[in-house]
Amino acid sequence: MRSSQRSMFLQGGLLALVVLALVYLVWQRYRQPVAQLYAGKTLDQWIEDLDDPDYPVSERAANVLAQLGAEAAPILLDACQRGDVRLHRRAVAVLLRLGAAAAPGLVAALQNKDRQPQVAVALVRLGPAAVPALRQALTEEKGGEAAARVLGWIGPRAAEAVPDLIALLKRRPAPTPLRSEAAFALGRIGESVDRPDAVLTGAIIPALIAALSDSKREVREQAAEALGWIGPPAQEATPALIAALQDAEDQVAIKASQALAFIGDERAAPALLAAFQSDRVLVAAEAGRTLWRLGPKAESIVPALLSVAQGAVEKAAPARELLASFGPRLVPVLAKALHAGETAKREAAADVLGRLGPPARPAVPALIEALRDKSAAVALTAAMALAQVDATRGGAAVQLLADSLDMPGAALALANIGPEARAAVPALIAALKLSKDTPDQELIRFYARLALARIGRPAVPALIEALKDQREGVAPLAGEALGWVLPPPKEAVPALRAALQKDRRHAAVYAHALGQLGPLARPAVPELTELLTDGASRAEAAVALVRIDPDQAKGVVPLLVKDLQAEDEKQRQAAVLAVARLGPTAQAAADTLVTLLRDRLLTEAEVENLHELWAEAIPGLIGLLKGPEVDCRKRALFALGQIGPKAQTALNPLIAALADRESTVRVGAAQVVQALGPQAREAVPALVANLQARQPEVRVTAAAALGHMEASAKEARRPLLECLFDPDDQVRYAAALALGRIGPHFTEAIPLLRDALNDASPMVRLAALDSLSRIEPALSRDAGPVLVALSRQPYPLDVRFRAVEGITNILGPEEAQKAVPWLLIELTDAVPKDRLWAARLLANIDHRLRSDLVLALAAALRTSFPQWRREILKTLGEFGPTARETVPEIERLLYDGTPGVRPEAIRALQAIAPERLKQLGLD
Repeated sequence: MRSSQRSMFLQGGLLALVVLALVYLVWQRYRQPVAQLYAGKTLDQWIEDLDDPDYPVSERAANVLAQLGAEAAPILLDACQRGDVRLHRRAVAVLLRLGAAAAPGLVAALQNKDRQPQVAVALVRLGPAAVPALRQALTEEKGGEAAARVLGWIGPRAAEAVPDLIALLKRRPAPTPLRSEAAFALGRIGESVDRPDAVLTGAIIPALIAALSDSKREVREQAAEALGWIGPPAQEATPALIAALQDAEDQVAIKASQALAFIGDERAAPALLAAFQSDRVLVAAEAGRTLWRLGPKAESIVPALLSVAQGAVEKAAPARELLASFGPRLVPVLAKALHAGETAKREAAADVLGRLGPPARPAVPALIEALRDKSAAVALTAAMALAQVDATRGGAAVQLLADSLDMPGAALALANIGPEARAAVPALIAALKLSKDTPDQELIRFYARLALARIGRPAVPALIEALKDQREGVAPLAGEALGWVLPPPKEAVPALRAALQKDRRHAAVYAHALGQLGPLARPAVPELTELLTDGASRAEAAVALVRIDPDQAKGVVPLLVKDLQAEDEKQRQAAVLAVARLGPTAQAAADTLVTLLRDRLLTEAEVENLHELWAEAIPGLIGLLKGPEVDCRKRALFALGQIGPKAQTALNPLIAALADRESTVRVGAAQVVQALGPQAREAVPALVANLQARQPEVRVTAAAALGHMEASAKEARRPLLECLFDPDDQVRYAAALALGRIGPHFTEAIPLLRDALNDASPMVRLAALDSLSRIEPALSRDAGPVLVALSRQPYPLDVRFRAVEGITNILGPEEAQKAVPWLLIELTDAVPKDRLWAARLLANIDHRLRSDLVLALAAALRTSFPQWRREILKTLGEFGPTARETVPEIERLLYDGTPGVRPEAIRALQAIAPERLKQLGLD
């Protein structure tokens, strides 16, 4: 019995031990581990603190995490991906403080394609500290391409990776995209500013030359582009790049051509000319651009190019445009060619001089002599060229042009000559008449009307007589011309009144002409008042009445308001145009315009043209801004953006719109607030809140608007500092630019701005330099090499232009002299915006160039883009009396009917030659 009890006791004890062991094992497996504490908190808690809106809390968390070093890297990397942009920026900032300890984790994250853009920002900022980990990643199946690209963005600071990249480029079995990225990185690492590096000449350049013969298109293409980034030190690659111009793949040939432009080796010119003449359209166009960019270094091919430019204009036009793009330095060559033995060569030279325009004025004597050429074609081409080059000297060409009015170019030339073409009046009047045998008849008639208007008072009697002509279209064309004559001819009023009564079909034309004459046409008020009953002509009659007598607005604007509400679209559009032309005198139409805006019955162009009226419509626009429809809110913001400073009365609704649920509305509101500048200081908190928005475009516009608030946005400085680590480069750019404008004494920003000089985005680097120059000018001078590099390398032109602007403003005009050669080439750019920007930069660098600059801008006034005609006129006006040589070209734009061009031409003349404005009756 006792033995049995003992056995049971032992069995029970063993069972208990087993149960306890099982319980312990289960507890060990499923128990919640005790999180390790760091300075009293877990890592998760410190990450929560890092995202705290309270800056002291966030800073303490950042300091603790930074002290932990590599141990904190994984959780910081995880924080970068949580979708909270503020936490992302703060986590990146701490990772950068960790330095090399953060690199392995960041590089490992490159294996995730979705994370690559965000991770790359941090790696590029780390620079050399990240290079060892990036080199190791080059051979990995995932992330290798991204690692190579990041090394390229790090640039010369990643020089130690060159052997790895060259080996990768040569490794044929390696994936093609990876080898292509290796070529990209070698080009960026090999960027040269002032002197070649031994690494470049000894290793990178030969490797890239060899890659130009690679079997893979992507590798050849990227190798060519990389050599362009290295620039002049890569001249040994010129023969290989010349050979690549004939590559079977167009894109490779194009990249080779672009590289030759930045290497600047004159040996490439003949091969580029051959490529220009090829039937490969894209390659030929790029070869032409490269020859233009080579500038003086390509002048050896000018004689051959002039031969190519001979023959039918349609076929020879590209060669002639290319010759004209070489600019004024070719004028002596072209003037000499006007005496060549070959007729075709003389004609081509004359045509190119005309395409050059005002900068070709030294050739005027040669052109005048060419008017007597034995070839009628050469003489006529010289006459048309003379009108484009110097209208004031065009008198000698008038008779020849008048005898050639079966060609649109002759009529246009007479219009360019203007007042000096009075002898052509009879021929121009005859050209107003229809002729079935003449091609381009309508264009000829249009230019003839313009020429008669520009001739002015000497043409008035003949135009008045032409008003009586019964042939189709003659009278209305004569009426249009009379309305444009300067100074306005009083004697035209009776004739236009008679035409208005006799020819009701063209009543709107005569009404417009009478309106152009202004108060001189007061006797026509009865006829114009009667015309208000005609729906087809009412809008034009209303505008004319107000221009003749502003008091008429009280009677005519209500009629226009009624037409604005019409069902007929044409009638409504005519009324919109009329109230836009009347401007503030049509303020009674404001509420109706808001209704049209709400109902989507106004185009963007019409909203812009109505800019003088929206200030009266602010209450209605505010109503739309508060409405439920997103499109209405967006249209209201677009209209408010046309108002300017007066939109301040809508500030409170605009602030509310900054919190709109739709990101596009917040973007539009920020843009309007930005235009208000410091007077919108109450919007600062809402803009700061938008710096945390999920959508990059909202953050960009918020940061840009804060920069325009200047000192009134001081509370935004810390949030903007964090934006320097934003994953979006446009946000980083706007923030970097804003910091210097908000706080010129914000020295706390200096370390982070200097760090931003290593950003992958050239625009961010430029913005950081701009702000450094404002906060601590002495520091910005150390960044001279950054600016010089940005100005010389194959970045987009806006980057290069801004870099030159920075060199001029920060380092001084003397330091910017090295940019003058390529800026002078840009003076002949076919893109008016680029030509204008180059001229402005050159004006600040060397005042002695002003005469050349104003003539180049005068030639650019021929652009078909009205907004750039306005901008060029504005710039010419800023030159003041030193731009007197451009007066004839500016006068031509007094006859431009595009909204805004004529008023800008008047302002330019007021600044340049006010006495001429008085002579024209426009003072």
